Amino acid sequence: MAPSQRRLEQAREEGRVARSRDLSGAVATFACVAALIVAGAGISERAMGWMATAFASAAGTAATTRDDAMLLKSLNEALGDALLAVSPVLAAGMVAGILGSVGLGGLVLSGKALGPDFTRLSPLKGFGRMFSLAGLAELGKALLKVLVLGGVAGLLVWHGIEGWLSLVLPAPSQALAALGGILSDYALVLAGALFVIAAADVPLQWWNHHKNLRMTFEEAKQENKETEGDPHVKGRIRQLQRDRARSRMMQAVPTADVVVTNPSHYAVALKYDDARMSAPRVVAKGADMVAARIRELAGQHGVTVLESPKLARALYRHAEVDQEVPVALYRAVAQVLAYVYQVRDHVAGPPPELKPIEVPAGWDPLDEAPLGRGGRA
Repeated sequence: MAPSQRRLEQAREEGRVARSRDLSGAVATFACVAALIVAGAGISERAMGWMATAFASAAGTAATTRDDAMLLKSLNEALGDALLAVSPVLAAGMVAGILGSVGLGGLVLSGKALGPDFTRLSPLKGFGRMFSLAGLAELGKALLKVLVLGGVAGLLVWHGIEGWLSLVLPAPSQALAALGGILSDYALVLAGALFVIAAADVPLQWWNHHKNLRMTFEEAKQENKETEGDPHVKGRIRQLQRDRARSRMMQAVPTADVVVTNPSHYAVALKYDDARMSAPRVVAKGADMVAARIRELAGQHGVTVLESPKLARALYRHAEVDQEVPVALYRAVAQVLAYVYQVRDHVAGPPPELKPIEVPAGWDPLDEAPLGRGGRA
């Protein structure tokens, strides 16, 4: 199973990212060659100066008395000049090597990667890595690189044999300059060959990295539990949340003005307070057993229960608890509330008559699913 994003992030925190040594080597080599070509003239001039100084110092020392301190001083000065001269090449190689290293996996600063790992000191594990499939693959890559670079170098020498032979004719200074140009061209071609090898190694290292981080089904399941929680616990939490919401809803039934029923399948409790509400609200709703409990509570607390199948179905489908009724049902709900208020205020004589409640077309679910298709009256 492919590694999850969390597993990749954990591996990155531990300093385990895809790296291509061939890519960093190719970039560093190319940078060193380019810097050497640019600064080559200055380096050669300084090298001639070191040689002249060294010979002069040696001749002076030989003509007089041997002075070890003077020899060490001359050697230190020559080494200092040499390091200063080649410092641009070394700096270019170091910076390019770092850039090439982070080019594939990115920059990672991980303290875990700097910590000691004593398992690497095990000889058995070391031999296991050497003779593992990954070790054999690295050996094959090394042999392939030797063959490729050796073949490219051999072709360069073979095709440039005339240039090599021509170096014996000119003066030494001219021959050295021509030799430097030939070697620079060869170095650039070999650096390009390293890039070809790196182009093949980069996808291989990326694939190996993801392969090593693959997850079993049990690991994926365990990670899912850690990140999202145990499904059984989550289900229990959702059930408790539903129970609490239902309990709060049932506590609001006694405060309702009317309960509209279907008559038995649905029940919707409505409340309207013109001082605090801009429109009637649904304080409770339910189907089947929940609807029966709403009707029972309404009867116990003297809340009017009104049978209006179409309106009950429309409210149950399109209205949510603790929200205002839809605008399209205002007229029908207002008719129901007006009737309820008339019944409350009625003192003597026959009770007021409830006129048929009209529900807009398309709001009754049975308009979309008739009884013959599984709807319920």
